[in-house]
Amino acid sequence: MGLAGQNQVRHFYSGLATPGHTSITALKAGTAGDIVVLSADGTDVAANTACKLYKKNAAGNIVASDTIKPGNLIYAKAIEYVAPTLGVVTFSALAAPVVGELVTVEIVVKGFGSYSPEDEYVKKAFYKVVTGDNREAVVDGLITSLNRNFSREVGATASTNPYFTFTKTGATTTAALVITEKDQVDNYVVGKKEKTNIDFYADLKMTTLPTKTVVASDPGIGSGKTVASMEWYLKGERNDFYREAGYPHNFENTYETSKTGTYNIIELAYFDEGRDEAKKSKKQITIAIPYTNLAGQAATNVLINDLNTALSAGMTTFAVA
Repeated sequence: MGLAGQNQVRHFYSGLATPGHTSITALKAGTAGDIVVLSADGTDVAANTACKLYKKNAAGNIVASDTIKPGNLIYAKAIEYVAPTLGVVTFSALAAPVVGELVTVEIVVKGFGSYSPEDEYVKKAFYKVVTGDNREAVVDGLITSLNRNFSREVGATASTNPYFTFTKTGATTTAALVITEKDQVDNYVVGKKEKTNIDFYADLKMTTLPTKTVVASDPGIGSGKTVASMEWYLKGERNDFYREAGYPHNFENTYETSKTGTYNIIELAYFDEGRDEAKKSKKQITIAIPYTNLAGQAATNVLINDLNTALSAGMTTFAVA
């Protein structure tokens, strides 16, 4: 007999608010999206007592998680929202321009659009130095060339595009070229196009190489795009199992989380043991709670404190100031 239980699952719950209701009756009278922790019998949470996660959904119904027993908890984590970092490449300390010199900028994007990560998309910009040019003129010329070349992309204009911003800092002798990645929220489609950041690098070539400074991109923790993808996969597997039936012409559905939202995450891992079974069925629950600001962390702390009370989870609450 295999050692894997039939109930090995990971469920996902999103809550719009955590008002700390103390009974099922109070939750029913609450607002759609409210999520609470109560004892398994629906009464107020109590120390070292089996509990459930309860949520009032958009239809006004109460949805409950499995029963989690204190002795069956494997781990509990409260993960605070961390804002994504957009990638930035800055070329500074440019040498004095040499008349006739061809200055080149190259941007290489991996997995551009729907390409695979193995495919690279190369864009270049050029500026040939003429008499009277200073560093600022060179940077201005490169920005014009970059915008012109990216204007061929879908959704771009002569001066802007969905992927990068090209700007200048300083002036005359201190001008620098700054290439900044744009948030891909407008290009994100759950289940189809799920890039959180652009994987790119850039170089500037001239007779004397400039100083290159790179800020690496990072998806952060709890961004709307990553949480929406998690909900689509984990929750859709149970509630929207036809979501890929027409691939690649799937219907684009909407769940409860927002690709533009920001979320704190709570992760619970626990197990069930069936009667007369010699194995444990491991389970997980992921809970997403909207993050607004530090003062708003008190709402998430209500849920953390209730889980700590019922399960002796030992999670640290978030700072509120």
